[in-house]
Amino acid sequence: MIIKHAILHILDKDAGNLIASQSEMDISNIQIHEYLKGILTKFESGDYKPGELNDSDYIAKMISDDNPDNFVEKTTALADKLFSIVAPAENVPAGDLLCVEYANGTDDYFAMLKLNLVPHYTHTIDYEGDDLVNKLVLNRSILPDPTQTAQEGIIINLMTGSFQLVEKQYLIDGHRINYFSQNFLEIDPETSARDNIKTIKNAVKHVADKFDVPEHEALSTTQNAIFKNLQEKEGAIKVSDIGDAVFAGNMSAQTAYQEITKEQSLDESIDIPNAAKYEKKYQVQRFKLDSGIEITIPIDIYQDKSKVEFVNNPDGTQTLLLKDIGAIMNKFNS
Repeated sequence: MIIKHAILHILDKDAGNLIASQSEMDISNIQIHEYLKGILTKFESGDYKPGELNDSDYIAKMISDDNPDNFVEKTTALADKLFSIVAPAENVPAGDLLCVEYANGTDDYFAMLKLNLVPHYTHTIDYEGDDLVNKLVLNRSILPDPTQTAQEGIIINLMTGSFQLVEKQYLIDGHRINYFSQNFLEIDPETSARDNIKTIKNAVKHVADKFDVPEHEALSTTQNAIFKNLQEKEGAIKVSDIGDAVFAGNMSAQTAYQEITKEQSLDESIDIPNAAKYEKKYQVQRFKLDSGIEITIPIDIYQDKSKVEFVNNPDGTQTLLLKDIGAIMNKFNS
């Protein structure tokens, strides 16, 4: 990653002012460079809403080379617009707007991250008369750690126009809205991978309940089917595959599932950015029993009935059998 330009504008809601920086940050400073690299890398590897800009989009025009303004002027105008939106919105947290232009591989990128401030205690040195006194003070202007994912922001590929967007809904004028994309950037992103998977999960739960399929069985099969899709379809999920796997042999349930996913406007094939993250997440099945027992089972072992089996008892309860155990290790950590 080669960082070319970086600037930080302060959205000071408490004072009611935008404190716009008049110069760029010193990216030759190793600490600044490492912070920028860390927070950008973390953002890129997280869950986001994908999309692609059109030349007519507001943000595309602002960052275009056709815009005669320089980097400082462009970002100041963007910060001014963002501040005009968040300043009167009580529920939107204060923060700083970090703008970075950088190269990664053969492409150039423009990143704009709203870094919401976090309160932390620190020490200060004071004097009471002639005595030196070390005190604790609450600093409300701490930026996120570079290992944390920014809760709001966008990274735009300047070569292709594709973008990665992360945002949160906030209550503004009585409505919960995605102000960052709608009001600020004026773009319409696609649905994130996490939200698409959540829609699939909810569809499975609804149909499973309707057709008396135990929820834990339906969801574990869903997880397994998604895991297989990601491996076999190079980071994509075929939505109908999930219904076919969960409700195998039940055409009525499969049809009901397909109807729900169509109503929710799910595409038949869903691309999953950062698929490796979801493969790692779904390679283990996790269960919590009503007794309070929590169990983690690798997905390949869960599918092997010679190792793990759920048994339905006549009284309506279930028994979980763990078989062929050669040794037991306690994972107690001091």
